[in-house]
Amino acid sequence: MNHLDKNTITGYTGLYGIVANPIKHSFSPMMHNTAFQTLGIDDVYLAFEVMEDKLADYIISVKTLNIKGFNVSMPYKLKIMDYLDDLTNEAKLCQAVNTVKNVNGKLIGHISDGKGFVMACEEKGWHIQNQKIVILGAGGAAQAIIVEMALQGAKEIVVYNRSVKPFIEELNQKLDCSIYLKSLTDKGELKKDLKDAYLLVQTTNVGMSPNIDQCLIDESYLSPQLKVADIIYKPVQTQLLKMAEKLGLEYMNGEGMILYQGAVSFEFWTGQEMPIKEVKLALGME
Repeated sequence: MNHLDKNTITGYTGLYGIVANPIKHSFSPMMHNTAFQTLGIDDVYLAFEVMEDKLADYIISVKTLNIKGFNVSMPYKLKIMDYLDDLTNEAKLCQAVNTVKNVNGKLIGHISDGKGFVMACEEKGWHIQNQKIVILGAGGAAQAIIVEMALQGAKEIVVYNRSVKPFIEELNQKLDCSIYLKSLTDKGELKKDLKDAYLLVQTTNVGMSPNIDQCLIDESYLSPQLKVADIIYKPVQTQLLKMAEKLGLEYMNGEGMILYQGAVSFEFWTGQEMPIKEVKLALGME
């Protein structure tokens, strides 16, 4: 009998999870439990839907029950930092956490979104080093992507956003990469930047329900050499990606980022690589 088919939970089984509100819709339990079972690791992963005023109690539970690690999603990616003992370099730069490891009661925070995005790019054969990247939006996901791309040796990152973001100036002082912030209303400048950019990354919610028919740019902005990524995965193809396909450009949606940020968390906890093929099958990505 295959070990996937029988109950393998024992008195020794370790516990991981994800804390957020709401969280029942999450892919994460399916992803991590498939990985644990495939590799024969005696651990399970559950979703913990925790109310805002109970976050401190959840942290006590982590230490009391010896929960080995957990992911953090909205609305706790910033708030969780008040309860942690240490942060990885990426988490310090992003000032946000989505992965926590419990090392003998000491909680260490990490962020896997940016690294997950870059791994999804690598899977497509897109290499960030020495390239010019244009990013639309400057929220939490964008910040993680900017940090990781700078750490991976991007030549230049140009961020277009509606409002001023002080973190970009701070990152310029800490990272060896030129990061520029420009206004999303300056369409002429955006068009100029996209002429010689390697990759466009769309990180806003434009293109998601209820803005499903909207797009921040039109076809005239997309040059023949440009690769296009939209971190939205529902719908599978946003208006931006439909335009990229029509023009014959290479493109990807946010599924790969979801998958690989999970893989980064998994490796941070276990020291093992996530079995991507089996996890993709379980999530219906193959």
